[in-house]
Amino acid sequence: MRVPNVPTPLPQPLEDIWPAGGPIIRCHNVALGATEFNTANDSRRFRPITNKGAIVPTLYGADLVKGALSETVFHDVPIRGKGRRIQRKALVPMMRSTTIPQRDLRLVRLHSDGLTRLRVTNAELIETSARQYPRTAAWGQALYDLGGFDGLVWHSRQFNESYAVMLWGDRVKRRKDIDVDTSNPPLSLYLGAGFDEVQQHADDCLITVVG
Repeated sequence: MRVPNVPTPLPQPLEDIWPAGGPIIRCHNVALGATEFNTANDSRRFRPITNKGAIVPTLYGADLVKGALSETVFHDVPIRGKGRRIQRKALVPMMRSTTIPQRDLRLVRLHSDGLTRLRVTNAELIETSARQYPRTAAWGQALYDLGGFDGLVWHSRQFNESYAVMLWGDRVKRRKDIDVDTSNPPLSLYLGAGFDEVQQHADDCLITVVG
């Protein structure tokens, strides 16, 4: 499905508040710290975004562990057919971290009536394939350019009980606005309790973990 163009003029979006103290769960490469934003310009849903020619760092997360796993480890697993598997060795550099907002975060609502207001559907904006990322990134850029928001929030594409969030690093500061949850230390996704979470989600979805 082709992502529609951003409407002109773009209506003022509806706002969701991610409250101070509300955990944000991340599954990420160990090369990034728990509160470290990604500065790469690789193509993802709603990124890259630029500000005066510079890449805006971003941080992806979710409110639930299964949401965070679905948006990362299981992101590219097809719904049907062959390929419903992941390689355990791919989990070696992966970890799960929890960060805690130190203030309320203002997010663009990209679900329910927030999508209707913007004249786009969930299927058109959230459920599209990676081939449409340049077009979804254009939406991310347009929403960023409105100003006044800290990021975006939507229902996870593969686990819609969970909210997925993307924060913009020039508006949300490490350790000042978000900090590590010291009561919930990072877990390796390759071993121990972290891998148990991966395996449980794979079992629930009838996805095979190879290796």
